[in-house]
Amino acid sequence: MCSMEMGIGVKNRINKKNLINIIYIAIFLVISLVPLFTFSGKQAAIGNETEADKPALSDGLKLTANIDSYFAQKFGFRNSLVYAQNVLKETIFKTSGQTDVIVGEDGWLFYGRALGDFLGTSVLDEVAIERMGAILSMMQEYVEREDGEFIFVSAPDKMSVYGEYMPYYYIEEDGQGNYELLYDRLTALGVNTVQLKNELAFAKLTGVLLYHKLDSHWNNYGAAVAYEAMAKKLSDVYGEAYSGYTHYSGLPYSIKNNFSGDLQSMLLPGSQVKDEQVEFDVEESFEYLNRFRGVDDLVITTKNNVAAVDKSAALFRDSFGNALYWFFANEYTSLTAKREIPYNIYQAVSEAELVAVELVERNLKNLLVYTPVIPSWNLADAYSVQGEAAVMDGVTVRTENEGITAGGTTAEGTAAGAADSVDSVDGIATAVVRLNTTADGLIELTGSSDVLKPYAYMYLKIVDEAAGATAVYQLIPGEEGNFTLYLEPENADISEAGLENFCYAFIVKNGNEYTEIPVSLTLQD
Repeated sequence: MCSMEMGIGVKNRINKKNLINIIYIAIFLVISLVPLFTFSGKQAAIGNETEADKPALSDGLKLTANIDSYFAQKFGFRNSLVYAQNVLKETIFKTSGQTDVIVGEDGWLFYGRALGDFLGTSVLDEVAIERMGAILSMMQEYVEREDGEFIFVSAPDKMSVYGEYMPYYYIEEDGQGNYELLYDRLTALGVNTVQLKNELAFAKLTGVLLYHKLDSHWNNYGAAVAYEAMAKKLSDVYGEAYSGYTHYSGLPYSIKNNFSGDLQSMLLPGSQVKDEQVEFDVEESFEYLNRFRGVDDLVITTKNNVAAVDKSAALFRDSFGNALYWFFANEYTSLTAKREIPYNIYQAVSEAELVAVELVERNLKNLLVYTPVIPSWNLADAYSVQGEAAVMDGVTVRTENEGITAGGTTAEGTAAGAADSVDSVDGIATAVVRLNTTADGLIELTGSSDVLKPYAYMYLKIVDEAAGATAVYQLIPGEEGNFTLYLEPENADISEAGLENFCYAFIVKNGNEYTEIPVSLTLQD
């Protein structure tokens, strides 16, 4: 009898234990499945996230990956769960739950993707910096050839201006980064630019915040400082027509807590905490010509009948232009602000008298990745044949082909860091090219050749032996050996007659020397 009662007691305890386990498992499953059953395609992307597209059967091999990305962004309570996790990490451990957000001192947040510039781990080599300088110099020269004006500025990363609020274990590189190297190069080339790091550092001494604490961008005051620096440079270079600009930083302003920071949204999605914004006590004197939805619009067009500067402007900008464009709109007779890459400089000169380009420090390399649309022009005034020698900018051009052999090494005299081998056949360099016509009617020639890797300044010489004519066009460099050439229709014989009817050579610049390298162009099918 006792043993039977003992057995029943043990059995009851086992059943109770199993019941507890079952309940625990059931609760776990319910919690795990709630996000699935509350799945919503309306969940907003967090901060700077790219909105995931809804998967479709037409995605092909990418379908599985797209389903994964879409579900990961849209599952139920996703933003609330991310919020809870990141609050715990920020509050208890003083760290960030988002790899792209750095939690700094005194509540400051920083954009993690700018860290390479801050630490000096993403500094480009000399050739890349020179190529970026060559591109911007070509931009300015083309705009001015078309009777326009030009200016380029790079918006400093937030941590470059407020590095003292970065976590102590991130040590700022005190040397020359991409920003400083490019500025020095542009100054040497005579490109119209402004060292905004210095301008902002000086303005910072007043005690006014120039960047948002919870956002990756400058605030309205920082944008005003940048605008005034650009306006002063334009006035210094192009004269009185640009001298009537307003000194906004000297005007009365108020500070309001009404700004939603992108970093705050990334770190704590759904957070209602607002950041400070500077609002100047000034009338808005312009009107929007297109349907204005917000400062992130890809294209913003404005008109101003009481403009301080009697000029039309085209502004190529990124998200730092969200605050900057307003000052141009409030000062210029008309503005077209475009958030697009590549920059279509050809189109811009037909729309405006001033072409301005703003690009954030962390994305300077995009100048090489997204080749701007700049038509080249025949350099007949710089290149000529005198006797048996060719002359470029008054310097005799050395012909180089004996140093290039099939599968061989780069020719003697090329810049340091050249590739170990070049594309060549029978001593002549080769390049595979593509020929297209753009929506603007330009002829676009794109290609690549290893022989161009060591150089920033590169030109294509086209010889029409039948007509006894020679043309030389500057190429727009990309990364590695990539290049692009844009030709206006009147210079586009190359597309009408066919590549095979001409002889070609690259002319490359190394220091103050020019070298001509015969090249065979092969049209890609």
